[in-house]
Amino acid sequence: MPLTSMTGYAQIVDDSGLVVEIRTVNHKHLDIRVRLPKRWSSEEAAVKKAVSRHLHRGRVEVGISLDGAGGNGAPVVDEAQARRYLEWASKQTDQAIDPTRILALPGVVVSAEQCVDEDAVTARLMPCLTRACEAVMQMRGREGDALHTDLSDRLVQVADGIARIARRKPQAVAEIHGRLQKRVTALLDDAAIDPDRLAQEVALLADRADVTEELTRLQSHLEQFTRALSSDEPVGRTLDFLLVEFNREINTIGSKCQDATIAAEVVWLKGEIEKLREQVQNVE
Repeated sequence: MPLTSMTGYAQIVDDSGLVVEIRTVNHKHLDIRVRLPKRWSSEEAAVKKAVSRHLHRGRVEVGISLDGAGGNGAPVVDEAQARRYLEWASKQTDQAIDPTRILALPGVVVSAEQCVDEDAVTARLMPCLTRACEAVMQMRGREGDALHTDLSDRLVQVADGIARIARRKPQAVAEIHGRLQKRVTALLDDAAIDPDRLAQEVALLADRADVTEELTRLQSHLEQFTRALSSDEPVGRTLDFLLVEFNREINTIGSKCQDATIAAEVVWLKGEIEKLREQVQNVE
């Protein structure tokens, strides 16, 4: 599947009076929270299982309610109950019965929810929930497309920054080598020392400032990140891990290579990696 966001919302109102609302936000794991009418509390596990077949990560809030036969939830008259009261009352007296007194009797005026054919609505619960999940997935997919575009564009910028460091590296290492040689020579002054040994030690110190390995690993991370963006599986955790590794290598480059140009690139790259990380937090 394409890159998917963890942000989504959907509401399905069924003509039977069933309302299913799903709201999702980012979260490290799949955290499903369900609000059901008390009469359906036993359905919570089934609802969670159904949602988990569609959504794999994020905090998911599922609200299920009854709005009375598709109405507005206003009180209604239970005509069958009223009729029973009237039949009973007519057997007790020959006098006319005040209808308003019937309305005050228990069970005559009830909430719209109580008049819903519960068995019929229950049978439509899972299909309605599936429709809501599909609608949420569509929204998360659209958000994911936008994330994919943004991450891809930022990744190109990061790749350019790494390439600039790679181009600067040979000259930076040569300059570090030259500075070290001057410092060591000045410290030793006229002391007797083997020139070859001096050159060897300076070369060793300069080699420690070489960042070839870090650049190689960064290139590998770039390739893995690019592949992950096109994966058919949820990749949010993978991308997050790769960005941690990006930071590790960039920090090492900054500490090893004491070059002003590369240091500036390191600072810039860390800012871009942080922007990537903020976006990745919302990827499923």
